[in-house]
Amino acid sequence: EKMYFDSYAQLGIHEAMLRDTVRTEAYYNAIMAHRQLFQGRVVIDVGCGTGILSLFCAWAGARRVYAIEASAMAEHARNVVSANHLSEVVTVVQGKVEDVDLRDEAGDLVQADVVVSEWMGYFLFYESMLESVLLARDRWLQPDGVMFPSHAVLYMSLLSDDQYYGDRVFFWRSVYGADMSCLFEHAKRCSFDNVIVDTVHPFQCFALPEVVRFLDLRTCSLAESQQWSARMRFRAIIVTNY
Repeated sequence: EKMYFDSYAQLGIHEAMLRDTVRTEAYYNAIMAHRQLFQGRVVIDVGCGTGILSLFCAWAGARRVYAIEASAMAEHARNVVSANHLSEVVTVVQGKVEDVDLRDEAGDLVQADVVVSEWMGYFLFYESMLESVLLARDRWLQPDGVMFPSHAVLYMSLLSDDQYYGDRVFFWRSVYGADMSCLFEHAKRCSFDNVIVDTVHPFQCFALPEVVRFLDLRTCSLAESQQWSARMRFRAIIVTNY
């Protein structure tokens, strides 16, 4: 656990996330397009990192934002908040959702109107913070409160990566002049022993995406996000060489 949180204290991982303009701008645009959900409201940002989503919420008119960050990045988030003159709106709280005790100015338990988080991991759930987000919901979100995002959908498709396949398999056709094509079958098996995390271009997909999992984050349980199975049927739309 310590290694996990220590990794999020490094600036590089946050730079990579902020440079993901598709993701970051999606949050910005969604928050600004729904200002009515934030204006004058209390917001909890789970896993705030540099505090970027907390700033978005404050710019949208939130009355108070509690930005929770377990890693040492919390101190840097405080500096970011201060540099943007939002210290009276955004309060950075260092600690895990499971441990922190959120109290308002009167000493009462915080009752939030919105819980916001960029919690998604690879394949949506891998190394995600969903468990902490759902716990924050159960601890602090009011009955009529809003989860942001409100739903999570996992899609799956079939793809062909000819370049990867060729690099890993056909490499063995001739190695320093030696015929090693007898290793083709073994290379095929080894090439897909481990999960590959990479960018996929639409032209690589040869089936329409299918919904694997749909979650309503306002009502789903932790068990629903951790234990599930799905049956899928794909219709191929192109023919590949393999």
